Amino acid sequence: MNPLQPRVLAVSPGDDRSPPRRVVLELDVPPALAHFAGHFPGFPILPGVVQLDWAVRFAREHLAVRGEFAGMESVKFLSIVRPAARLRLELRHEPERGRLAFAYSAGARKCSSGRILFGRDAATGAA
Repeated sequence: MNPLQPRVLAVSPGDDRSPPRRVVLELDVPPALAHFAGHFPGFPILPGVVQLDWAVRFAREHLAVRGEFAGMESVKFLSIVRPAARLRLELRHEPERGRLAFAYSAGARKCSSGRILFGRDAATGAA
């Protein structure tokens, strides 16, 4: 087990484009995740910055998102994520606009959502 990543339980492609523009991942957040240490003692919660990092990592892996981080829009953290949570992460890539929409939920409870903006890929110069 990677102490910095959730366990991916399922991946559902959202469309048949190549590369796809939408994907849904079912995630298990292990209680031993390193991010819980010190955040916060006695009441561990998953940091928001980790949720953003996972969204970018999984988008790069499953949606071929490229480019450098350029900002965020409408990011909201609505509900805390505790150890042993089962999360649904929906990712929608809008390459023509250079952005990635993400939404985390746990059952009917919305946890976080927003858009991550990307600039040009430093290696290739492509947007």
